[in-house]
Amino acid sequence: MLPSQPLLHAAVFALAVLQAFASDTFIAAVYEHAVILPDATNKPVSPDDALALMNKNMDVLEGAIREAAQQGAHIIVTPEDGIYGWLFTRETIYPYLEDIPDPAVNWIPCTDPTRFAPAPVQERLSCMARNNSLYVVANIGDKKPCNSSDPGCPSDGRYQYNTDVVFDPEGKLVARYHKYNLFRRETQFNYPKEPEAVTFETPFGKFGIFTCFDILFHEPAVVLVSELQVDTVLFPTAWMNVLPFLTAVEFHSAWAMGMGVNLLSANTHNINLAMTGSGIFTPEGPATYHYDSGTEEGRLLVAELSARPRLDPTYP
Repeated sequence: MLPSQPLLHAAVFALAVLQAFASDTFIAAVYEHAVILPDATNKPVSPDDALALMNKNMDVLEGAIREAAQQGAHIIVTPEDGIYGWLFTRETIYPYLEDIPDPAVNWIPCTDPTRFAPAPVQERLSCMARNNSLYVVANIGDKKPCNSSDPGCPSDGRYQYNTDVVFDPEGKLVARYHKYNLFRRETQFNYPKEPEAVTFETPFGKFGIFTCFDILFHEPAVVLVSELQVDTVLFPTAWMNVLPFLTAVEFHSAWAMGMGVNLLSANTHNINLAMTGSGIFTPEGPATYHYDSGTEEGRLLVAELSARPRLDPTYP
């Protein structure tokens, strides 16, 4: 008799955990994505149209995730804005947002999609992780209702956050991070009331996560490394290779070396906006990187890393 699907997933996950514990290394992947952008509009599109656009981008991401899994990756990071793009107003981004719960709820959207409000994007990302038995990191938008009892509540009655999510190889939501240091054009989003220092444990080290512009600030970037002692930082970004950011590959490589951690940097790809430059960086330098200002093609990067670089004999 063949094992049931849940038992099969559990067996595959357990095997992956054992393999990771048996090694001091893991295989990381990042994907630089040429995002399919929505048509310019001053009016919100319908939820169905928003989901159709997001599914087009997730089709591409799913292909990259599948390829990464075939190459043995344990985790893949995808870019900031990689599912719906950028340059929205507060009103026009709303159809693209989902209510993302606290990971403490212990939720696998792939197997229990109706537990919370409709969340087709989270369900699909969860299934990508579960079906390929690896951690999937993505950037989406979170919405949270509020009311007049909250003095900071916006006039439209909701908070909107630029948000990273992480799903484990079972498809469970294990991390949610609200971007704290918004870039000046991100007027569609709210600032969180407090900076978040988000970490989670894996069989191959302690991970932290933040987004793009956050890397230039003490909170959360330095806090994760110096106080919470993460081994690897996950970094979805939409990095423009112009001032004030400077060049992505050199800056991100230098940051990883200076902080003494692995940095998995996944950039969006748009040569018209000088967006390119992704890499898998270590305390000793780049394991692999990609910079392409001539074509509009995405790129998958895969490399084997030390799971706990602080314990490595070659740690700088």
